[in-house]
Amino acid sequence: MVTNLQHIKYKSFDKKRYKLNDTKGKNCITRFLKSIGHTVQEPIETMRMDLESVYKDTTYYHEVEMKHMWVGEWPEVWQDVHIPYRKKKLIDYVLQLNTQPEFYFYIIRGDCKQAWKMNYKHVMKSQVVEVPNRAVSSGEYFYKVLLNEAELIDIK
Repeated sequence: MVTNLQHIKYKSFDKKRYKLNDTKGKNCITRFLKSIGHTVQEPIETMRMDLESVYKDTTYYHEVEMKHMWVGEWPEVWQDVHIPYRKKKLIDYVLQLNTQPEFYFYIIRGDCKQAWKMNYKHVMKSQVVEVPNRAVSSGEYFYKVLLNEAELIDIK
């Protein structure tokens, strides 16, 4: 678990990349949610969760992220799914809205044909690890969600 929070680094906000990925990811998961009977609220940019939907009188919250490096089948060498630790603030926010929320994270394949869906509870109990990457060579942390704690969904 992360204990020394002042040393955590975050990738810089890239407005151009955000605009491309945010819209694509939201549209992809909106199509999926509608296909399974959800009524999806029109997204309003609040820098909070990406989408809200209602299904059988229950509100659901959704956070989406594109993973363009994921092409075709999920590579066998990827034994887990990474959710940025910075999303902890979002989890805390949603828990303030609802102490027992229906809150899900999605990591979406670049072509929007599949996604990993994870309940926030599985994310929160996952190990937090430093993951060097293209954007931040050291000091960025991620929840390491094991594949058996995630659901691979097909998106039509």
